[in-house]
Formats: sequence, C-alpha cells, structure tokens
Amino acid sequence: MAPTVHTELAGVFSITAGSAWLSGGDSLLGPLCSVGLPLAVMLVRSGKKLDRMVVALGYYLVGCWPIVGAVTGYWGSEHWGIGVVVWLVASMVLSVPWVLASGPVGALMAILITALPPIGVIGWLSPLNAAGVLFPGTTWLGLLLLLGAIPVIYTPGCLRKYGALVLVLGSIGFNLSYREVLPPHSWVGVQTAIRPSNNNILKGIANNQGVIEAGLRAGAGAKVVVFPEAILDNWYPGTQHQLSSAIPRGQIWLVGAESKNSGSDAVMLTGHSHSNPEPVAKAAGLLLGGDWIPWEKDSLRPAWVQSVFIVEGKRVWASLCVEQVQPWTWLEAMAQRPDIILAMSNDWWAHSSTAPGIQMASTRAWARLMDIPLVMAVNLGQSQKSSSDLKAVFDSLRAVRSSVS
Repeated sequence: MAPTVHTELAGVFSITAGSAWLSGGDSLLGPLCSVGLPLAVMLVRSGKKLDRMVVALGYYLVGCWPIVGAVTGYWGSEHWGIGVVVWLVASMVLSVPWVLASGPVGALMAILITALPPIGVIGWLSPLNAAGVLFPGTTWLGLLLLLGAIPVIYTPGCLRKYGALVLVLGSIGFNLSYREVLPPHSWVGVQTAIRPSNNNILKGIANNQGVIEAGLRAGAGAKVVVFPEAILDNWYPGTQHQLSSAIPRGQIWLVGAESKNSGSDAVMLTGHSHSNPEPVAKAAGLLLGGDWIPWEKDSLRPAWVQSVFIVEGKRVWASLCVEQVQPWTWLEAMAQRPDIILAMSNDWWAHSSTAPGIQMASTRAWARLMDIPLVMAVNLGQSQKSSSDLKAVFDSLRAVRSSVS
C-alpha cells in the first residue's frame, strides 16, 4: 500500500496543487501540479471515504474559484451569489468520485469519471492534463504512462522504488527531446479587443468592421486567418456579405460566430466574395454564460460531438472556449488525429478572472501531448489590455517563431 498521512497534511498537499492553476497563469505549472490531486487523495488512510472527498474538495475549491469571477464578469457583480453557488456545486460534484480512491483501481475510476461525461462536462482541472507536461509528444502512450504510475505508487517494494525512477527518467528524456511544433507561417491567429454589441444593431455593425480591420491587419500575407470564438453576434446574410466582400483574394477566414440558423456557437468559413452558410465546426463543450438554456427553443445548443474539418488540405480541430479545459473533448481530438489545433476563445468578460489562463494552460498541455501545432485566437475585453498591448505581445511571439524556424 502507499504510505499514509493525516488528512490535514494530505489536504494541504491537495490545496497547493489546486492553487498552482491560479498562480501559474497560462504556464504549464497548473497542468503539471494536477497530478498532485490523486497523489494527495491516495495519502489518506484506507477506509476514510469522507476524508478522501474532503481532500479532493480542497483541490477543486481552490482551482475552481475563477468560476465566481467568470459569472460576475459575464452577468455583472450583482450576480456574485449565483457565482458562489455554481463554484461550490461544481467543486462538490467533482470531489465525490474520489471517495472511490482507496486503491489503484478506485483512483483510476475517479480520474475517468471526472474526465468523461456526464460529470466530465464540468471536468476541468483533470489530472490527465499532466500527461502533456510529463510526456510530451507521446499521445496515447503518455496517458497510459500517467495512469500506469498510480499502480506503481500503490505497489510496495522494488516495483515502487524502481518504477518511480523509470517514470521520472522517462519524463526527463521525453522533455529533453521534445521540440514544440509551430504552425505554418501561412496560418495566423487574430487577437482582438471587442466588447459584445448586446443586440445593439449599430454596435454590431461597428464590431463587424472591427473584426474586418483586425483580420486585414494581422492576416496580411497569410492564407488562413483564424478569429476568436463568438466574435460575431450572428451569421446572417448581411454579415456574410460584409465580411466576404472585404477578404483579400486567395485568403480563407475561419470566424467564430453565433449561428442562429444552426443554433450553435460555431466556426464559419468564408473567403473572397463567398461564404459557407453552414458551420464547419460547432462547440461540443457545455456552453456557459447562459447561452445554453435547454427549455428555450431559440437557445444555442452544444453539439456534444465534434469532428475535424479540412482547410487547405489540413485536418483541423477547433477547440472553442470551455472545451479547452474539458478532457473528453481533447480525447475526441486525439482520436481524430488533426494536423492543426485552433484555440478560439472570447474572454471579454474576464476583467480580473484567471479563467482564461487556465484555459490556455490546459490547451498548451494537450497540444504538447499530441505534438500538434497550435493557432491561438483570443478576444479580450478593453478593460484587460489595450489592443496595442496585445499586438506587441503577439508580434514578439511571431518574432521568436521566425528566429526559431
């Protein structure tokens, strides 16, 4: 059996692992420390079901805290009470499966239950994120190595001692040999700072023009230009014409839009003088922010299952917003073996929330695991950063990429 400690000490370990998601920003610290959750729970003495849940609860309460900021940022500070309730309920639901973790089989079951639907639709902060940090470029093998480490820790004697050594040395070897795959120069992600129109027609038209200007500026010389998720309020014929008439010849734009025709948060493909009225991809993850209201006929609805689509001969996977923190959608992506990942998000609401950093950290970890290039397109609110700040950041990234290639 694994060594045991008092519940309080295991709880401190768990809380520390959860706090890494907050302090790490969009770095890989949070994904790396997510492996601390099963390790902390396994330290609790056998037979202590409630203690195991409490230890897991400490991890989720800390790591899921940005939910409160996301609710108040999206709906307004007067809705802080709803944010607190959602935070507490999500943390409790994700903690319950860890009562099973009295042995290696139970720990593996807890990881899978919290990563896969139905609970997996809120399965953020999963220990599966650690596979991309510890074993980059290994895809399914990396997941098996991560999950296989649990029985090794539980097994006494030489297997635990030498098995752990092999895993550590293997992780070091994979990281030393790993080189991040960069997207083609002809693929460009557009970073914007546009506030929602809130059904104001004039503001919507102005926003569309802002999207066009950002695309022309950032996409100069590119073949494929990628925009943030839901950057357009609709995909009506007038919006399609406004965009397609401005796109340079030979260019393809992949635009995040709320498609009323398909009732989905979707990715739309458009080019010079023509637009595809149907989405090439729909959001598969749980739509947050009140966009999904099952009992309302006109509500946007998740697709639940997503497929790759082809652009310029490449298999493309679009990860939209909350999908970026949901392991089950990334497992779908791994099974379909895309050539490029599009990380499209719209974080105008995240005035002081760390949620966007968690999204990007999780995305980076899974892209590393799959060894697939990543094109990022993010919309930030004006209150977070000015557009000039964003341009400077991404100009620096492009300069680094050019020097490496």
